[in-house]
Amino acid sequence: MSITFVVGTGRCGSTMLSRALQAHPDVLSLNELFTSLACRGTLGFGGRTVDGREFWEVLGGPVRPLDAIAASPYPMPELLYPYGSGRFRPGTGVPTVSHMTLPALTADPDALHDELAAAVPTWPARPLPGQYRVLFEELRQRENASVVVERSGASLAFLPALRAMFPEARFVHLSRSGPAVALSMSRHIGFRTLLLRTEAMTLLGLSSPFELGPEHITSLPGHLAHLAGDVDCELVMRTPVPLAAFAGFWSRLVVQGVDELTHLPADRRMALSYEELLDDPEQHFARLAAFAGAETHPGWLREAAASVLRTDRPPVTDPDTLRACAPGDRALARQAALFGGSPEPADLVPTGGP
Repeated sequence: MSITFVVGTGRCGSTMLSRALQAHPDVLSLNELFTSLACRGTLGFGGRTVDGREFWEVLGGPVRPLDAIAASPYPMPELLYPYGSGRFRPGTGVPTVSHMTLPALTADPDALHDELAAAVPTWPARPLPGQYRVLFEELRQRENASVVVERSGASLAFLPALRAMFPEARFVHLSRSGPAVALSMSRHIGFRTLLLRTEAMTLLGLSSPFELGPEHITSLPGHLAHLAGDVDCELVMRTPVPLAAFAGFWSRLVVQGVDELTHLPADRRMALSYEELLDDPEQHFARLAAFAGAETHPGWLREAAASVLRTDRPPVTDPDTLRACAPGDRALARQAALFGGSPEPADLVPTGGP
């Protein structure tokens, strides 16, 4: 079974890419699986041995930050579950895989949830990566697909964990101009929450932004204290965060991700930019499909290319933001020199994208 991960910073066109791959007849496109799991901390990562019941708890347990956002008046387009008509409610907990992953595979995510809930707990004990492989194989056969492609937002943050769990996998780094990503992140409830949680994590010396708990409330300044309990989405959106802070976050993810990707063999890494997809979608979707081991069906290429939309946005000219993007720009230039790609310099911000 061929497994490919599309990794990036988030807000880089990756949701558009997932939608295009979902239309490919040979691809099991897993949408935001590991981002959903990352919202529960380290529970879904590592090599420990778990039985089927424990594995189902990893997949099916509630994820409080996503429940809070789903219950808020601030839309997060990645959340696909039918919260108004589905069986689960954010107030009582939506299963982790139901927020974003299962609804991208079927119009009836509750039925697929129930299929998995009946089957997965019966599985024998295996190392956690082995359980994921069995899950992928079950879903691959269900979808009559030949290859698996998982795509998660902000997945450069847990790229080392993915590499450790799936040493045979291929990786595609999807990038986008830093200022454009920073602007998009600054308006996004999920990334505003993640950035503020990361600030709190740093202040407390924690290793993950999702290790925050109620015991940390008194140790944090007022604008961060609420993050140690249930996320107050209204406060997240009201808290002033400089655009340069999002640019710095983008740079850190890119620098760390490029450093990690350079350790991969050349035949298991690929660079792709959002700007390339805008300029010549058929060529680059074909390149992506071939890299993942899927056929480049002409009908799918036309459909995928037609799904790529460009919208005009003003360029970001704030000097602090451009300076904060500089380390990421240098990392992308180094990546291009090592294994291809066409990074956009921060002062030439493309139009378009989410």
